Amino acid sequence: MSTQSLTTVRSTWERARTSVKERIAGTWFERNRGILIRLFAVLVGLTIWDLYARGQPDYLFPGLELIFESLVTQYREDDLVGAFTNSMATMFLGYILAVLVGVPLGLAMGISRKLDVMLNPYVNAMYVAPISAMVPIFILIGGPTFEVRVFIVFLFCVFEILIDTYEGVKTTPEGLLQVAESFGASKYYTVRHVIFPHDLPYITAGLRLGMGRAVNGMILAEILIEFVNLGGIIRSWADVFRVSGVLSIVLMLMLVSIILTRAIQLLERLIIDWEAEK
Repeated sequence: MSTQSLTTVRSTWERARTSVKERIAGTWFERNRGILIRLFAVLVGLTIWDLYARGQPDYLFPGLELIFESLVTQYREDDLVGAFTNSMATMFLGYILAVLVGVPLGLAMGISRKLDVMLNPYVNAMYVAPISAMVPIFILIGGPTFEVRVFIVFLFCVFEILIDTYEGVKTTPEGLLQVAESFGASKYYTVRHVIFPHDLPYITAGLRLGMGRAVNGMILAEILIEFVNLGGIIRSWADVFRVSGVLSIVLMLMLVSIILTRAIQLLERLIIDWEAEK
């Protein structure tokens, strides 16, 4: 092979390799653009926070370093891992019960007119009811127990999940239902292959919102019913006016909520892909 041919081949290979690298880089950026934008927004927010905190008293507006030091202190002295594990157990148990009740009941109310008329007033009343104001009643009935804390988490998120599921069924296009009926589809087939796929985004939206409410319910229950776990740590820091300690737990819970919400979004994509392949 001549020198000119070798140069041509090498040049072609370099251009091809560069093109592949650019295509891979572009694809990776496009695929992760949302995550990168969110991370950038978080970094900007944390930077602004830390810069502003430098001119403020630590007991009013602590900086990120002081917040992190408070978190490390709790890890070493207050059994933070045990408190976190117990709090997550309370939250997840109440949340799972809410999903098991809210999704089927929301579907049933959306499908059955009689059930809708019978239960709708109670659901709407409980959704707007101040659950935190009813906590003393629950304590009188069940005592300051683990079961009562789980029940409060359940109440905090079940109606969000139920109502979103219900609204998804009610907004199913009438044309799709008429087509299924004209082809003689059974009630089960219509629900499984027409109503449920349309309702899925509403269900997952309810699951995401319910997750945030479950975290709120868990902390409220641990602060008001028993000074235990993460709620107890928050209360102990608040009693001595240590804002950095309170914020360290709050920021940790915010991070957990973001991770769990993202997991629900990924689950939604998996279910949608699975439905599309069937």
